[in-house]
Formats: sequence, C-alpha cells, structure tokens
Amino acid sequence: MSSALQIDSTCLRTLQNDASHKLTRRSIEALYTILDDNSENRSMLQKIGVPFLNSEETLIIPGENAAQISRFSKVPLYPLFTNGELVLNDPVHRQLLSTLIQSVLPRAKADGEYCAFIVPGNTPQSPLNKLTAQLISLQGFTPFATTITLAAGLSAFPAATRYSGYVIYLGHSHSEIGLVHQSRVVARHSVPFGSEWLDEQLAHAWKMFKNGPEGKQLIDPKQAKEKRLSPQISLSPYLSHHSVVTSWYESLLDSLLDEFATQLETIQTYTATLKLLPVVCLGDLVQTAGFNELLSQNLVNRKIPFNQGEVTLVPDEQSAITRGALVIAAMEEEAATRAA
Repeated sequence: MSSALQIDSTCLRTLQNDASHKLTRRSIEALYTILDDNSENRSMLQKIGVPFLNSEETLIIPGENAAQISRFSKVPLYPLFTNGELVLNDPVHRQLLSTLIQSVLPRAKADGEYCAFIVPGNTPQSPLNKLTAQLISLQGFTPFATTITLAAGLSAFPAATRYSGYVIYLGHSHSEIGLVHQSRVVARHSVPFGSEWLDEQLAHAWKMFKNGPEGKQLIDPKQAKEKRLSPQISLSPYLSHHSVVTSWYESLLDSLLDEFATQLETIQTYTATLKLLPVVCLGDLVQTAGFNELLSQNLVNRKIPFNQGEVTLVPDEQSAITRGALVIAAMEEEAATRAA
C-alpha cells in the first residue's frame, strides 16, 4: 500500500492506495488548544471521548477537537505552525506533530510500503523534514521526501507533455516555482512567503483591525482575504489603476522569479533544447482575478520561455498535490521491489 502525506501550515492530509486500488483520504487541522489540568476538565474530555496530551499541569487538545473545545470552553485556539515553522526544540510541539501524523497515517500493513511526504518549504535537509521522516518510519513506512513542484507536475501535466512544464505554487506560508522535465525537477526555488504574509500586508494597508484580548487592536488578515477575493479586485496589468493588491503580488513574484530566472540562465544550454512548456498554478493566491495575466507578464519580463496559451489554474490543489505524491510513493516502491 502506497501512501502520501502533505503537511502545510493549516492541515495534514494523506492519500493511501491499497492492494485493490481503493483510495482513502484523511485530513486533520494543524491546531491545538490548552485547558488547565484539573479533575473537571479531565472528566469532561474523557466523557466526550476527546483525546489529549498532558504537559506541565495543562491538557493539550489537538486537531479538529481543538476548535470544538475552544468554542465550548472559551479558550484560545493556537496554530501548530507559525509562518510555516514548527518550534522543533519544544517537545510538546514535536509530540503534537507525532499525534497528528498518527491520526491520518495508520500503520503500514506490510514491510516495504513507501510514504512520500511534503512539508512546508521542503528543504531536504531541514530539521522538520528529518523529524517528519522519523515519525513516518515509526508508522512502519519507508519515508521519501518530495516537493510540491514534482507532485503537482506529475498530477497536473498531461502525459502528452511527458510530464513537463512549470509549476507555480503560492500557498499559505510558502511559495515555490519549479521546472519539471520528463518527471524530473530541473530547477526550483521557494520563498517563505504566501497568503498568510500577503493578507497581513493588505490588512495593514487597508487598516483592517479586530479586537483582541483585553481590547487590544489586532490586524485582521481574514477580512483582507475576503476583500482580495471579491469581484472588485483584479490583478490584471492592463488596468489603468495599479492597486495596492497588485503591488504586493509584484513583491512576492519578484522574490520568487528573480532567483528562478537566474537558475535557468545557468542551464540555458539545456533549456534551449526544450519546446515552449505549459504552466500550472496552484495555491491560495492564484485564485485572485487577473492572476494569470500578471504572472504571464512577469515571466515574459524575465525572459522565461513558456507557452502563453497554456497557463492554467488547478482548481483542487490539495487533491492534485496528494495524488502526485502518491504516484511518487508508488514509483519508489516499485523501484525498490525491482532492485531487491
């Protein structure tokens, strides 16, 4: 049975394929809340069947149960990841990640089963990558680290292209661009900025605030996101008015594309042999009206060759990424079987 695990800043998702080719999807929110460790709270959680962790006189409730307990007990809800980062030197955060992975990735049923996984940013040697690999191994799988670029490419590019093209992902806590050629990542660059960062900038620019604890005013990125996705907002570079939204998108694309264009220059002899390739776009930020036009202009300005008639948005990014990662796991499993 092959498996795929995608961890992003807001959610953990798995897709598994059993011997009868039945697909099973699971997901859990990357959230937690905290209650005081007393007999009343313990009794309440045990009565309603909510699992919890115990640490320093507190009870920690992870996943979707956290949101319910937070509303019921009027206690804050905390994200496990902040700006795409996990506090790795905190044993509680490590245990929370372990608990969440166990809840969506049941133990392997046989030796030799592979699990391809993706974590935010996904630098192969990152501490988060290493920790996730260890936790997957504890579930009985052989872990295999991969990237959104390759997973989305295998899922979104048609076989007629020999699984070749550009993948652009503008996610919650990170963004990346990559060139895939014949199922292989040729160039890739990622930055630690995504919709979380951009909506915070827009909330500041639009002076959108909400009341926080003790009446303190906090910026309201959720309200900014709603406005960003409204029909009145367009990123089209052909409009006479250059909006503040477009300016922040330009900043994000600058950080992503400048370094990528430099990478392509270093392999120009290779890329010159390629035909004009399609572009697929995924993530929170690509849904804003006019994004295709803005992206195309930025690619042209940097002399990145692509097929301007084939710039498409992938509507269900989460399924596309986990499907591609599952293909990678199956390929690695088959290769290991042949080599044995």
